[in-house]
Amino acid sequence: MNIVRLSFCTFTQLIIFNMKQFLQSIFFITFFSNSLFGQISEGHISYKISTSTDNPELQMVISMMQGSTMDVYFSKDKTRSEMTMGAMMSVVTISNNSTDEILLLMGGMMGQKAMKSKLSEMASNQDDSIPKPVVTLVDETKEIQGFKCKKAVLTDSEGVESIYWYTTEIEIAKKGQTYLNDQIPGFPMEFDLNNNGIKMTMIVQEFEKKLDRKKIDSLFEMKIPEGYETISQEDLMNGSLGGN
Repeated sequence: MNIVRLSFCTFTQLIIFNMKQFLQSIFFITFFSNSLFGQISEGHISYKISTSTDNPELQMVISMMQGSTMDVYFSKDKTRSEMTMGAMMSVVTISNNSTDEILLLMGGMMGQKAMKSKLSEMASNQDDSIPKPVVTLVDETKEIQGFKCKKAVLTDSEGVESIYWYTTEIEIAKKGQTYLNDQIPGFPMEFDLNNNGIKMTMIVQEFEKKLDRKKIDSLFEMKIPEGYETISQEDLMNGSLGGN
């Protein structure tokens, strides 16, 4: 039981940390026009997630996070991300810039939770006491899934560095998507996150330029499914998710 509680709390802290980190600045859609192939504004991106730690006490958490993945679906001003953290937890985030809406669906050890809000409200309720990371753009490039990527290094207030490899060939609505950082001038094809002694590395393993037209409406549906308990934004940010 203690291991289960440690596992859930550690991952919950990861989500909360990243949400606070990435909601620190005003959200906007960035546009770039200098890519070789023209910017892509619709598609499906699949990430592979690997986790590691130097802390022996967190090895059980790492084992439970094996097989983690993240899928991102985007079409113009709509974005949906689906993150599955092994056997621990799943998180679906759907955002719609044109309607100013965001829907978060969580499932796992603590039951099914849903949080629906306005993107503008989440931005206005951000914690300004958390310093933004310092972003350093590096003159290095590499190719990932056929996209030319540039390097950026994010350094937090404690000196912990995270590496991003981003491309300017993909345009995506960033509002409400906690893995996207508007200080990075492009879409992340590979990046790592360091928090609470756990390092997560995400790298794109598959990319599709178009979405199935028959599934678009259901992908970006903003209705809370049956069986979910509704929580507030305050509950989410404080980690007060309760349990069934």
